[in-house]
Amino acid sequence: MKELREQIDSIYNYFKNNDEQDTELNKMFLKVIEGITDKLEEIQVNLENLDENISYLNEDLSDIQEDIFEEVTLEELEAYEDEYIEVTCNNCNKAAFIEKSALENNKLIPCPFCNNNLK
Repeated sequence: MKELREQIDSIYNYFKNNDEQDTELNKMFLKVIEGITDKLEEIQVNLENLDENISYLNEDLSDIQEDIFEEVTLEELEAYEDEYIEVTCNNCNKAAFIEKSALENNKLIPCPFCNNNLK
């Protein structure tokens, strides 16, 4: 990218310093070269921003992966099984896992799918 920038600058300087009769043509070339240079700078800034954003996203995804795929022992899995009961909704016939304590303490528990009561 640096080489391209230097080449554009040298062409720009050539046309700027050339005092031949084709000054109108030189002005047009200068305008085109300035436009290309501005666009290249804009692309480079956007590329740097994208690179930074991708780095942040990568860090966030790594954190999420660690949370999702953290190791769980068999004892922890059994404890989760003991805490939850699978209940089938009478209205939509979909299964939902509800904490045992919630079933014991609440008379009405809404279905997470249809919002009708599970009990």
